[in-house]
Amino acid sequence: MIDRPRKVNPTPAPMRASALDSAASEAVPQMTVFICGPFGAGKSTVTRFVTDELKERGHEVCTIILDVIGHELLDSDEKLCDILVKSFGEQILAADGRIDRRALAAAGFADAASRTALNAITHPRILTRAVEQLAEYADADLCVFEAPLPFSTLECVPGYGSEYLREAHEHGAIVAVNAPRKLRMQRVRAKGGPRTGAQARMAAQPDEAVYLSDADYRLDNVDDIAALHQAVTHMVDALCL
Repeated sequence: MIDRPRKVNPTPAPMRASALDSAASEAVPQMTVFICGPFGAGKSTVTRFVTDELKERGHEVCTIILDVIGHELLDSDEKLCDILVKSFGEQILAADGRIDRRALAAAGFADAASRTALNAITHPRILTRAVEQLAEYADADLCVFEAPLPFSTLECVPGYGSEYLREAHEHGAIVAVNAPRKLRMQRVRAKGGPRTGAQARMAAQPDEAVYLSDADYRLDNVDDIAALHQAVTHMVDALCL
């Protein structure tokens, strides 16, 4: 199902200057499509479908996926890893000395204080890299930007290009991908994800209403994959008008 919900304008985030914020006055991709939704909703599938649809129509498309950036930083950013180990202990390390992502998730989502600490450590670095990539792709026709957080959360991280994200949204759209929690849990379990870890991550994420309040388009991913693909095709039709 595809729907374009009534837009609710949240209170603007506070403005703070940064080197990346100055990029907002520069060129942005002709259109940026933000794919947002909670854990297990089907964001990655929608991102793939949207990207494929746009490429088939002859557009140059780049993709930015926050989860991928996070994984890359855990493999390459030694300072980040040191801070995480100091914060959560050596229990988050694998046998080879690298960060074990499942162990980090278990520690980071154990309680509200741990979750706050994890977000404070990782979100700024991830968003900094994401905004850098947006700037690198400024000459692209379209950019598909996948995030597990609502857009209102992304733009409220001050000093990390929030103004650039708002500029990109003015030249694009936000798509909220939604599915009932029980169905999302079934999907995660089908992929081998641990129930306890999935429950903790889902409990930590904002309510469905927060994702929908940001959205220009809503995709309810409750049917089979063919139905989702058809809904994406109709949405891309609307985006490309």
